[in-house]
Amino acid sequence: MREQPMQSHLQALRLAAIGIGVTAMIAGCGPRPNGAKNAANGSATPASAVTVNVATASRGDIKREIDVTGSLVALSDVRVGPKHAGKLVAVNVREGDSVTAGQIVAVMETDDIRNQVAQAEAALRSAETRLLQTKAQVIQARKGLQNAQTTLEWTRKTTETAVRTAEAGVKTAEERLAVVKQGARDQEVRSAEAQVRAAKTNLDKARADLKRYEQLRADGAIAPSTLDQFKAAAEAAEAQYDAARETLSLVREGARREEVRQAELAVQTAREALARAQADREQVRLREADVVREQSGVEVAEAGVKNAEAGVAQARAGLQIARQALDDCFLRAPISGVVAERLAEPGQQIAGGGMGTSSQVLRIVAPSSIVFEAVLSESQYAEVRVGQQVAITVDAFPGRQFSGRVTRVFPVASQAARSFTVRVDFAGDGALRPQMFARGRILIDTHRGTVLVPKDAVVFDPVGNRSRVFVKSGDRVRERIVRVGFSTPEKVEIVSGVSEGEEVVTAGQTVLQDGDTVQVQ
Repeated sequence: MREQPMQSHLQALRLAAIGIGVTAMIAGCGPRPNGAKNAANGSATPASAVTVNVATASRGDIKREIDVTGSLVALSDVRVGPKHAGKLVAVNVREGDSVTAGQIVAVMETDDIRNQVAQAEAALRSAETRLLQTKAQVIQARKGLQNAQTTLEWTRKTTETAVRTAEAGVKTAEERLAVVKQGARDQEVRSAEAQVRAAKTNLDKARADLKRYEQLRADGAIAPSTLDQFKAAAEAAEAQYDAARETLSLVREGARREEVRQAELAVQTAREALARAQADREQVRLREADVVREQSGVEVAEAGVKNAEAGVAQARAGLQIARQALDDCFLRAPISGVVAERLAEPGQQIAGGGMGTSSQVLRIVAPSSIVFEAVLSESQYAEVRVGQQVAITVDAFPGRQFSGRVTRVFPVASQAARSFTVRVDFAGDGALRPQMFARGRILIDTHRGTVLVPKDAVVFDPVGNRSRVFVKSGDRVRERIVRVGFSTPEKVEIVSGVSEGEEVVTAGQTVLQDGDTVQVQ
């Protein structure tokens, strides 16, 4: 059988039985009833029997419950007030009115804030105009840099080309002067003679080919155009031959004084051209300086854009703050619920920040968020767990009962009362309000199919710290020591000592002893 000591109920039984035990002890010291004396002598008579009431032990279910008290608490209980101090111009709701989250419930004065919004909008437009101007300056500066870079590149190329050309001209002129002064070498004479011989060979071949094709033309074997080609080839070969002969003649003759002077003049001219080309390199350095200057201009313009962008961002932030301040003038319900208190009236100056009653306009509670918070003693704390069922009654609504469950057991006790708080969620209705007094009965456990007897049948002996009952057997009673479990104001669970169907004494048991004769009233 199940055994579960229930300290709180046993304590009650002990206290109730102390007086009974003392009375029984006193009675035991005095004369015993006739029935008891006769029973001791073995000569009991019906006239000496003790009159008692009995009840039959039965099986059934018994609950272990804890009674607690507390208050209804709204988890969503908010006070509405402005963020900034100002004059209240309108309150749109009164106590008892239902509101929805986001609904405008009150309005603060907005004239000054609207002026601030207009100023912030103007500042933003000015900052955006400045940003456009600085971006245009960047575009212009980049174009200037691009032009300077193009000019620098062109100047570099033309200058270097001119220098290289002038250097080549000087070299050629100097080599020509050296040749003119030195005269023809043997190798040059032999080369010129070889060119004359080669040109003569080409001329002879061209004349022979021309003669042969003239005959073919006369015979009508070729077209006139073909003959013209060979005539041209013969004329070219003859011109090359004449040029080769002239060159050979000049080489053999040597340079004249006039040619030397002209060669020297050519060298001087070439050197002057080189000097001018080298002087043009200074233009490259000037163009490089132009590029550096334009690059600096681009950097300055880009820095101006960054500053302008920062100005726009700052102006936008200022506008956002001003608009938010304007929006804050319209006080909105943060939750859906019922207006519990109207704390201010139009025309009042309201302090900002939401701290203290002087900064609050309304109090709103959400009936759907109401829970029952009850107080637990230290002895009850260990028995209560999340999920246990609770029957709740509210004094303001007698006759009604609400069903709930434990959702939280706060682990920290109050310093003053050494008590704990338990929270119970339940389905209430719109009529319930925060701070109403409520009672709860927490179902700790249920023992099913256990032996039950009336509570009056159990006698607690404080001396031996034990419980006993008197079981009727025929016309006599037998005292039995029992172990009890759960108890209610009406019944006690018998864990051991009594069986189902046995009759137990419920009245008169305080004067009984084991074996006494009884008669049922």
